[in-house]
Amino acid sequence: MRTGSKGKQKGAVAVTVAVFMVFLLGTAALAIDIGNLMVARNELQNAADAAALAGAGCLKPRSECGNTSATQPDFTTASATASTFSTSTSTNKVQGAYVQASTVATGYWNATGTPYGLEALPFTPGANDLPAVQVKIQKDGSNANGSVSGFLGGVLGVNILKASAVATAVLSSPGNVGPGGLFPLAMSQCLYDTYWNSSTDSPLTSPTTGTVSGFSDPQIAGQPYIFRIGSSYHYGTCQSGQWTTFNVNDNSASYARTLLSSGNSTGFSVGGSPGTWIQTGTENTLFNNTSTCSAAGNGQCAWVTVVVVNDPTTSGFQPVTAFACLHILDASNGANPYVLVQMSNDMSHCETPNSGGVGPGYGAYTPPRLVQ
Repeated sequence: MRTGSKGKQKGAVAVTVAVFMVFLLGTAALAIDIGNLMVARNELQNAADAAALAGAGCLKPRSECGNTSATQPDFTTASATASTFSTSTSTNKVQGAYVQASTVATGYWNATGTPYGLEALPFTPGANDLPAVQVKIQKDGSNANGSVSGFLGGVLGVNILKASAVATAVLSSPGNVGPGGLFPLAMSQCLYDTYWNSSTDSPLTSPTTGTVSGFSDPQIAGQPYIFRIGSSYHYGTCQSGQWTTFNVNDNSASYARTLLSSGNSTGFSVGGSPGTWIQTGTENTLFNNTSTCSAAGNGQCAWVTVVVVNDPTTSGFQPVTAFACLHILDASNGANPYVLVQMSNDMSHCETPNSGGVGPGYGAYTPPRLVQ
């Protein structure tokens, strides 16, 4: 009787061990496959993020996107760029394989989150609605990407693992610019309005080549007007600008000269108080230094972002009304010193570092940024 009882106990232990082994294998399946699923999910998100950012970089005119004369925003080029980038065989890999399929959508994203989500085209944007590119990448067995690989999930009957990621990137004109993003020249709002087409968010262009009435310098047909920005002591308000020392009350040319290369030391925002300091006097030496770093010189300040103020003829702190992109061609410190410029909206040169927020469209842009 005792011997039979021990045999039954051994049989029961064997069954218990077998059941427990199934449980252990199931737990291992969950741990390994869920971990692998999370890794795949992160890789999918990285791929979607990168593709959305690449697409958003082509929403506005950009030399690298081949759309410098495009109607803005250029959703067609942005969508094609995001799609191509997401499935490129030199960019995004998920579980060791390149992404082969993605879904790209374009529209507008409200900066305040009201409403939240992508507003599909056609859509009439408001002040807080930003052009956006959205990329979705799935690895769930529904397309050429396949599903996420499983290792032990079959023990529990789980043979297909699914993952997906969505990313949305937007572009805006800056409402704020951080340290180092600005050149120390303030130009008048009137001057900008004279040479900027607000309906197309682009510079006004010359209709013909050569001498054009109202301009001191030769023009190039189809190119942004070439014009002079001079001190208010020599030019009228609608042709004037003035050197600015940003947050420091300093009228010396020596201090302003240090800012030609270093830029602003603190952040600035549209409408922020107290604004930017407008210097007195002409500061002739600054025109010489600007010539040195202009496109005609070493090119270090050939493309810059500047502040726009209502009235640079008045010294003191002036509120910033916008941030503008300028192509500085040259400068002169003659009897009537000036900076020779063109307005620009080419993102190849007008993407302002350390900028963000939402401001008026004056050619300067923030780097593309993710909102989802």
